[in-house]
Amino acid sequence: MPQTQSLERSFARRIIFTLCLVALALFVGACGKGAGGNSLHVKSAATGEKDVPVKSAYAYAVTKSFTDTSNTITTAAAYNFDAANYDLDATNFAMTLDKPLTSDDQIRVMFSLIGGQGTDGKAPLKVGTYSAKADKFLKVETVGIVSRKGGADSKVWLDRSTLAGEVKVTSASADEISGDIDVSTGDTSIKGSFTVKILKRK
Repeated sequence: MPQTQSLERSFARRIIFTLCLVALALFVGACGKGAGGNSLHVKSAATGEKDVPVKSAYAYAVTKSFTDTSNTITTAAAYNFDAANYDLDATNFAMTLDKPLTSDDQIRVMFSLIGGQGTDGKAPLKVGTYSAKADKFLKVETVGIVSRKGGADSKVWLDRSTLAGEVKVTSASADEISGDIDVSTGDTSIKGSFTVKILKRK
Protein backbone atom coordinates (compact mmCIF):
# COMPACT_ATOMS: atom_id res chain seq x y z
CA MET A 1 0.00 0.00 0.00
CA PRO A 2 2.72 2.57 0.89
CA GLN A 3 4.49 1.75 -2.38
CA THR A 4 1.26 2.36 -4.33
CA GLN A 5 0.78 5.75 -2.65
CA SER A 6 4.38 6.66 -3.42
CA LEU A 7 3.90 5.82 -7.10
CA GLU A 8 0.68 7.84 -7.20
CA ARG A 9 2.41 10.86 -5.65
CA SER A 10 5.29 10.55 -8.12
CA PHE A 11 2.85 10.33 -11.04
CA ALA A 12 0.90 13.34 -9.76
CA ARG A 13 4.11 15.39 -9.44
CA ARG A 14 5.06 14.53 -13.02
CA ILE A 15 1.64 15.63 -14.29
CA ILE A 16 1.88 18.93 -12.39
CA PHE A 17 5.42 19.52 -13.71
CA THR A 18 4.29 18.82 -17.29
CA LEU A 19 1.30 21.18 -16.95
CA CYS A 20 3.60 23.91 -15.61
CA LEU A 21 5.91 23.51 -18.62
CA VAL A 22 2.97 23.75 -21.02
CA ALA A 23 1.65 26.87 -19.27
CA LEU A 24 5.11 28.47 -19.40
CA ALA A 25 5.46 27.73 -23.12
CA LEU A 26 2.04 29.25 -23.83
CA PHE A 27 2.91 32.34 -21.78
CA VAL A 28 6.21 32.88 -23.59
CA GLY A 29 4.53 32.40 -26.97
CA ALA A 30 1.83 34.92 -26.13
CA CYS A 31 4.42 37.47 -24.99
CA GLY A 32 6.36 37.02 -28.23
CA LYS A 33 3.28 37.96 -30.23
CA GLY A 34 2.45 41.02 -28.14
CA ALA A 35 3.60 44.63 -28.29
CA GLY A 36 7.28 45.11 -28.79
CA GLY A 37 7.64 42.31 -31.29
CA ASN A 38 8.91 42.79 -34.81
CA SER A 39 6.47 41.39 -37.33
CA LEU A 40 4.18 43.17 -39.75
CA HIS A 41 1.33 42.05 -42.00
CA VAL A 42 0.89 44.05 -45.20
CA LYS A 43 -1.74 44.09 -47.89
CA SER A 44 -1.50 46.03 -51.15
CA ALA A 45 -1.99 45.61 -54.88
CA ALA A 46 1.79 45.42 -55.34
CA THR A 47 2.61 42.95 -52.55
CA GLY A 48 -0.57 40.97 -52.14
CA GLU A 49 -1.31 39.95 -48.56
CA LYS A 50 1.68 38.65 -46.64
CA ASP A 51 3.56 38.57 -43.36
CA VAL A 52 6.75 40.61 -43.17
CA PRO A 53 9.14 39.43 -40.45
CA VAL A 54 11.20 42.52 -39.65
CA LYS A 55 14.96 41.97 -39.83
CA SER A 56 16.06 45.59 -39.28
CA ALA A 57 14.22 48.78 -38.35
CA TYR A 58 15.23 52.37 -37.60
CA ALA A 59 13.70 55.74 -36.77
CA TYR A 60 15.13 59.24 -36.89
CA ALA A 61 13.70 62.62 -35.95
CA VAL A 62 13.43 65.90 -37.83
CA THR A 63 11.61 69.14 -37.05
CA LYS A 64 8.37 69.73 -38.97
CA SER A 65 6.90 73.23 -39.32
CA PHE A 66 3.23 74.20 -39.65
CA THR A 67 1.89 77.57 -40.79
CA ASP A 68 -1.77 78.39 -40.05
CA THR A 69 -4.09 80.84 -41.82
CA SER A 70 -2.78 83.73 -39.71
CA ASN A 71 0.81 82.87 -40.73
CA THR A 72 1.64 81.67 -37.22
CA ILE A 73 4.37 79.03 -37.35
CA THR A 74 4.42 76.07 -34.98
CA THR A 75 6.74 73.06 -34.89
CA ALA A 76 6.65 69.42 -33.90
CA ALA A 77 9.09 66.53 -33.81
CA ALA A 78 8.53 64.16 -36.75
CA TYR A 79 9.90 60.65 -36.31
CA ASN A 80 10.40 58.77 -39.58
CA PHE A 81 10.26 54.97 -39.32
CA ASP A 82 11.64 52.34 -41.71
CA ALA A 83 11.16 48.61 -41.09
CA ALA A 84 12.26 45.91 -43.54
CA ASN A 85 12.67 42.16 -43.94
CA TYR A 86 16.30 42.72 -45.00
CA ASP A 87 19.32 44.57 -43.61
CA LEU A 88 18.80 48.31 -43.98
CA ASP A 89 21.75 50.62 -44.52
CA ALA A 90 21.42 53.26 -41.81
CA THR A 91 24.79 54.98 -42.26
CA ASN A 92 23.31 58.19 -43.69
CA PHE A 93 19.68 58.29 -42.56
CA ALA A 94 17.11 58.68 -45.37
CA MET A 95 19.73 58.72 -48.14
CA THR A 96 20.81 55.15 -47.40
CA LEU A 97 17.61 53.77 -45.84
CA ASP A 98 15.88 54.57 -49.13
CA LYS A 99 18.32 52.57 -51.29
CA PRO A 100 16.64 50.50 -54.04
CA LEU A 101 15.66 46.97 -53.10
CA THR A 102 17.79 44.17 -54.54
CA SER A 103 15.35 41.25 -54.74
CA ASP A 104 11.65 40.64 -55.30
CA ASP A 105 11.12 39.17 -51.83
CA GLN A 106 12.30 42.34 -50.06
CA ILE A 107 9.71 44.69 -48.51
CA ARG A 108 10.11 47.93 -46.56
CA VAL A 109 7.41 49.72 -44.57
CA MET A 110 7.61 53.45 -43.85
CA PHE A 111 5.57 55.80 -41.66
CA SER A 112 5.95 59.02 -39.70
CA LEU A 113 4.75 59.98 -36.24
CA ILE A 114 4.23 63.65 -35.44
CA GLY A 115 4.87 64.64 -31.82
CA GLY A 116 3.32 67.30 -29.63
CA GLN A 117 2.93 70.96 -30.54
CA GLY A 118 6.03 73.06 -29.89
CA THR A 119 8.47 70.14 -29.91
CA ASP A 120 11.40 69.76 -32.31
CA GLY A 121 13.67 67.05 -33.69
CA LYS A 122 15.56 66.83 -30.41
CA ALA A 123 12.46 65.97 -28.40
CA PRO A 124 11.96 62.32 -27.42
CA LEU A 125 8.90 60.57 -28.78
CA LYS A 126 6.29 60.01 -26.07
CA VAL A 127 4.39 56.84 -25.27
CA GLY A 128 0.79 57.14 -26.47
CA THR A 129 -1.60 56.79 -29.39
CA TYR A 130 -0.95 58.54 -32.71
CA SER A 131 -4.13 58.68 -34.79
CA ALA A 132 -4.42 58.95 -38.57
CA LYS A 133 -7.39 61.27 -38.02
CA ALA A 134 -5.58 63.74 -35.74
CA ASP A 135 -5.42 67.30 -37.05
CA LYS A 136 -1.67 68.03 -36.90
CA PHE A 137 -0.09 66.71 -33.74
CA LEU A 138 0.15 63.22 -32.20
CA LYS A 139 -0.57 61.94 -35.68
CA VAL A 140 0.53 59.04 -37.92
CA GLU A 141 1.07 60.03 -41.54
CA THR A 142 3.22 59.47 -44.67
CA VAL A 143 2.64 55.72 -44.63
CA GLY A 144 4.09 53.64 -47.47
CA ILE A 145 5.06 50.15 -48.62
CA VAL A 146 8.07 49.57 -50.88
CA SER A 147 8.37 46.32 -52.85
CA ARG A 148 10.20 45.22 -56.01
CA LYS A 149 9.05 43.56 -59.20
CA GLY A 150 10.57 43.31 -62.64
CA GLY A 151 13.82 44.94 -61.55
CA ALA A 152 12.19 48.15 -60.27
CA ASP A 153 10.94 49.43 -56.93
CA SER A 154 7.23 49.99 -56.40
CA LYS A 155 6.22 52.55 -53.76
CA VAL A 156 2.63 52.47 -52.59
CA TRP A 157 1.64 55.48 -50.45
CA LEU A 158 -1.48 55.18 -48.34
CA ASP A 159 -3.76 58.12 -49.18
CA ARG A 160 -3.56 60.67 -46.34
CA SER A 161 -7.11 61.91 -46.91
CA THR A 162 -8.63 58.47 -46.31
CA LEU A 163 -6.02 56.98 -43.97
CA ALA A 164 -7.63 55.32 -40.94
CA GLY A 165 -6.25 53.66 -37.84
CA GLU A 166 -3.48 54.43 -35.39
CA VAL A 167 -0.03 53.67 -34.06
CA LYS A 168 0.38 52.96 -30.36
CA VAL A 169 3.84 53.62 -28.96
CA THR A 170 4.13 51.29 -25.97
CA SER A 171 7.69 52.12 -24.93
CA ALA A 172 10.22 54.77 -25.90
CA SER A 173 13.75 55.31 -24.64
CA ALA A 174 16.70 57.31 -25.92
CA ASP A 175 17.77 54.36 -28.07
CA GLU A 176 14.67 52.35 -28.96
CA ILE A 177 10.95 52.66 -29.70
CA SER A 178 8.39 49.84 -29.62
CA GLY A 179 4.73 49.78 -30.49
CA ASP A 180 1.88 48.51 -32.62
CA ILE A 181 0.60 49.76 -35.97
CA ASP A 182 -2.86 49.23 -37.49
CA VAL A 183 -3.53 51.56 -40.43
CA SER A 184 -5.37 51.22 -43.72
CA THR A 185 -6.83 53.03 -46.68
CA GLY A 186 -9.03 51.20 -49.17
CA ASP A 187 -7.58 47.73 -49.78
CA THR A 188 -4.10 48.68 -48.55
CA SER A 189 -3.17 48.05 -44.93
CA ILE A 190 -0.30 47.56 -42.46
CA LYS A 191 -0.75 45.83 -39.14
CA GLY A 192 1.61 44.40 -36.54
CA SER A 193 4.26 45.19 -33.95
CA PHE A 194 7.62 46.92 -34.30
CA THR A 195 10.78 47.68 -32.38
CA VAL A 196 13.19 50.18 -33.94
CA LYS A 197 16.58 51.62 -33.09
CA ILE A 198 16.79 55.41 -32.97
CA LEU A 199 19.37 57.03 -35.25
CA LYS A 200 21.06 60.14 -33.89
CA ARG A 201 22.91 62.84 -35.76
CA LYS A 202 26.47 63.52 -34.64
